Amino acid sequence: MMLPLLILRPLDGALQTERRAKQLGLQTVVDPLFTVESIAWSGPAVQDFDALLLTSANAVSHGGTQLDAYKSLPVLAVGQATARAAENAGFHIAKTGESGGQQLLNQLPANRYRSILWLAGEQHSLFDSGERLLHIVPVYRSRAIDLGEKAVACLDAETIILLHSARAARHLASELDRLQIERDRHHAVVFSAKVAEAAGQGWGSVQMADRPDDESLLSLATRLCQNK
Repeated sequence: MMLPLLILRPLDGALQTERRAKQLGLQTVVDPLFTVESIAWSGPAVQDFDALLLTSANAVSHGGTQLDAYKSLPVLAVGQATARAAENAGFHIAKTGESGGQQLLNQLPANRYRSILWLAGEQHSLFDSGERLLHIVPVYRSRAIDLGEKAVACLDAETIILLHSARAARHLASELDRLQIERDRHHAVVFSAKVAEAAGQGWGSVQMADRPDDESLLSLATRLCQNK
């Protein structure tokens, strides 16, 4: 019997992951641990920057009409999903990363993109921008919510859980403790070593994707399902 795949990321991203998972023949349960909300923001003058950094499609979908002021800037997108969302919104994509925001910045030519505007989430990790100016403006927030009924029901039996971020891993661990749900029969499939560390101990297994993207995560989950 195939194990269910529990997807906990915010709804827009979760539905994208679910679509890819179903194409692979996986059984999915979607029950987000976070809800994404727009926040009030005002940005600096566009002429002060020569690039726009986007590390989530949420910045595009929740940034509002203020985004229009920055459509003249070339976009540095953290991954394919973010690049597609930005392109569909009318932005020009200059570079698309494959391994996270820090790696994207590290790969930029030394003589280009010296002043970058980052439209970020309210909760974000900091990057080492070196000699570049990196100006951060939060435009959305991900608000943590309780583990939902569908997720709790799913966790009554052995489950594969996708964890896309360290924040999600920490919040899930806290929710499992609150609800007194044991982890030892469940399998955490994670984006990175940082996410694995945040998930904590006691899992049936913790599996880390080769690359921090949905394709690698789902490939790993598929192999895990097939071995059960």
